[in-house]
Parts: sequence; structure tokens; C-alpha cells
Amino acid sequence: STGSDYDTLRSAAASRCSERRIPIIRDFIFGIEAESLQKRISQVTGTYLFVEYSTITSTVDEQVDVKTDAMHVAVTVAAPQNTDQDQAAELLNQDRCLEVLAAIRREMRDDIDGDAVRWMRFPTSIQPFVAKALANSMGWTMEFDVAGVDIV
Repeated sequence: STGSDYDTLRSAAASRCSERRIPIIRDFIFGIEAESLQKRISQVTGTYLFVEYSTITSTVDEQVDVKTDAMHVAVTVAAPQNTDQDQAAELLNQDRCLEVLAAIRREMRDDIDGDAVRWMRFPTSIQPFVAKALANSMGWTMEFDVAGVDIV
């Protein structure tokens, strides 16, 4: 892709590479289109962060005329697995991914900025992630809502 918006986004992302809070995460993948995601994840060799976004719900408090939006987000920490791994190796990989996801949740909970956006609204849910079609990936997924006043 090209264009000034693309160039700005790419430059901003590249400049933040040295600021990684969790160094074990080697790749960052986001999107909603299955084929594109499958292609990207098939090229990953280490632990990756996969962000999915879906439903946006809007409500209006008519007493104060304020619209609030909530976007459902799923954050997955996973890694491709060798098909010949034994259960102990799978357990260790799953444990490592869960530790990373828990660290992300702590960072997000503690990362309060001055905006009117709540980057992680509780409750959250965490469940195992197993996707043979995505490079035989295993890990953990956390689901939550991002909420704020008129964010969409």
C-alpha cells in the first residue's frame, strides 16, 4: 500500500519497535480477514500477539446527551507448535503464553492515560487458543471491551 496515511502509520509503528514492553513477542498481527491472517501467521516463527476486533455497541444517555461506544476486542498470545512436540513441551509453551498475556493485562490495567477511553473494561475472560489452521498455533486469548465517549 501507499499514501501519506500508510506512510505515517508505518513510520510510527517502526519507531516504536525499540519501545517494546514485552520483548518475547516477536510479531504483531491484527485483522479480521481469515485468508490474510492465515498467510501472515504462517510466516511467524516465535511468540506473536494477535488482535481481533469485532462488534461495536453504542448507547446514548439521553439525560446528558452523551454517546458511549464499546468495541469488543480479543487479544491472543500464541506460538506455532511443532507437530511432534510431547505434552510437556506443549504445557511449557502454553504456560509461557499465559504468563505473557497476564503481563499484557497488568500493563493495560495500569496504563491509564488522560483520555476518556477505557482501554480495557472489566470483566475480561481468558480462554485457551488452539488453531491448527494458523501454523498449528497454541496460546491464550483474552476478550474484553474498549469503551469511551463517542470513539466511533
